[in-house]
This record gives sequence, C-alpha cells and structure tokens, in this order.
Amino acid sequence: MALTGLRRARTSRAVVEHLVQEIFEGRLRPGDRVDVEQVAAALGVSPTPVREALTLLERDGVVSTRVHRSALVEHFDARTLRADFHVLGMLSGVAVARVARNRDPEVIAELRQGLAELAALPDHATARAYEVATDILRTEHRAGATPRLRAELRGFDGFLNWAARNSSRRSVAQMVEAHTRVIEAIEAGDERRSSELRRSEARATAEEVIEELARRGVIPDGAVKQQAG
Repeated sequence: MALTGLRRARTSRAVVEHLVQEIFEGRLRPGDRVDVEQVAAALGVSPTPVREALTLLERDGVVSTRVHRSALVEHFDARTLRADFHVLGMLSGVAVARVARNRDPEVIAELRQGLAELAALPDHATARAYEVATDILRTEHRAGATPRLRAELRGFDGFLNWAARNSSRRSVAQMVEAHTRVIEAIEAGDERRSSELRRSEARATAEEVIEELARRGVIPDGAVKQQAG
C-alpha cells in the first residue's frame, strides 16, 4: 500500500472510531442521518476517508447507505444486540472447538504466553488487559477458523468490539479466570466445553453492553429486561 493509502486507511479507521463513539454515547441514534460533508468538516479530513469509514460500518451492519453523501444509523436495541453477540459466540465457539481438536503445541504455547502476560498486569491496567485478551481471542480464531470464518469474525471487530471494550467492568483477575478456563479446555482437547465457554462469554458480554447502553440512555432501560426473553 502506498504511503498516502496507508495514511488514508488510518484516517478512515479514526473516523470509524469517532462515529462508533458517537453512536455508543447516544449522540447518533438509530435513524439519524450521517452526512459525509458534515463529518469531514467536523473532523478536519477530506470526504474520502469518511466514505470509506461508512463502507466499513455498513459492512458491520451499523449504518446503511442511502445516497452518496450520507447514511443512516441502523436500528439496534437489546434484542438485536443479544442476537449479534449470539452469532459472534457461535462463530468463536466453532473456531475454539477446532483449536481444542487439533491441540497444536505451538498454538497452546502462544495462548499460554498471552495468558501469562494478562496475569502479570496490575489490577488498574484494564485497558491493556482488554488488548491482551483480544489478542488471545485472535490467536484462537487464527488457529481454529477457516479463511471464510475468519472473515466473518473480523466483521465483528467494529461496533460490537468497541462497545464491549467500553462496557466491560471486569477486573484483570476475572479476565484471567475466564481465559484460563478456555485454555485449559483446549489443552484437554474438550471441544464441547471450550466452545460453550466462548458462547457463554459472548452472552455475558452482550448483557454488559446492553446494561451500559441503557445506563447511557441509548437503549430504553425498561426494555432491557423485557427483551431478555
């Protein structure tokens, strides 16, 4: 990639981050129009990276393009978030089950190394802990997923990943405990348990995100428990 292309790619990811934050904090709501020129002017960038950011967000199901100059924020609520995290958990579960089936010593060593790095972090280093935990997940996905499955999992790296990172209230010790259970299941070759643990983690993450969005007023608080069923 040419240098200008690399810079533009980085800029478009920054625009994605900005728009996702606007949605997460409730300044952009479902049905709101996202104008390319307005966003570009507000961020001091050209319209090109804004269009590229909207293309990435449309791929993730966060916005839908209506005309060349704008897009609309897609509808989401507790029910749709639970459904999206359910799909993410199922896909991740398939990948980790394959890792457990293969029990590749190099992969297990890499996972153990990531777990050791996570366990060594102080309690206050939650941001870094989330990065390390994400790297552990990516190792599992890289080792256990087919190319198509990896592509599907990458589709969840946008809004859901951002919302999960900014909604989590777990301590470093809790993260270590959760990943330890999965890695031990992988080492034991227990496909079913490792898969169920990843699905369970996705369900728990969904509830954390929903609770945080309700707290912020992005999702009606009264609809959260109602939609749980």
